[in-house]
Amino acid sequence: MSVEIIKEEFDWARPLEPLDLSKVTGIAFHHMAHPTAGMQTIHKWHLDRGWAGFAYNYWIDFYGSIFEGRGLNKGAGLYDPLNRTVLSIGFQGDYDNSEIIPEAQLIAGIKLVVYLKQLIPAIKTVNGHNYWQNDTSCPGRYFPLERIIETSAKIERIKDFDNIAGWAEDSAIKVIEKGIMIGDDQGFFNPAMPCTRQELAVVVSRLLELIEQARRI
Repeated sequence: MSVEIIKEEFDWARPLEPLDLSKVTGIAFHHMAHPTAGMQTIHKWHLDRGWAGFAYNYWIDFYGSIFEGRGLNKGAGLYDPLNRTVLSIGFQGDYDNSEIIPEAQLIAGIKLVVYLKQLIPAIKTVNGHNYWQNDTSCPGRYFPLERIIETSAKIERIKDFDNIAGWAEDSAIKVIEKGIMIGDDQGFFNPAMPCTRQELAVVVSRLLELIEQARRI
């Protein structure tokens, strides 16, 4: 999985500490508990706490843009020593109060998880901030935690996902998530292969089932 990661420039209060990637075993999701705050505003908040600055390793805005904060350096999103073994991904927004996450932000979260797990094979646990700390509601009661965890796991099982053209990746993630197209029994999506009428019939049937389920809700 290839993702575009934009490097945000910060004036750090002190040098960051590089991580030993062989010891990084988890990913934690965070929300900002604020409806609109951006990275530089959050950076100021964290400087005011006496930290080196922006706490999260990566951050995703409402439009699905992925930013590098601390990157592959020790974060500050959790209590130590967890910041040496868990990467923190921040999501713009307040998901204790906002019930709907922008689709672009959701898809970017899935992509980033898959990318980081490919980059760092030692990562085994992906969960919310409150999985590691029970004194917080972060990443928020409405954060789509299970959707991101379950869909990223489905994408990981597709052996040739990297062969899907970049312009089609988001659409492929959506149909894989919904079970409309799931690949063959060997784990291949076969993105460049033609679709037979019988395969098309299965896809349309699954789509019709989803429509019918939506009508019953």
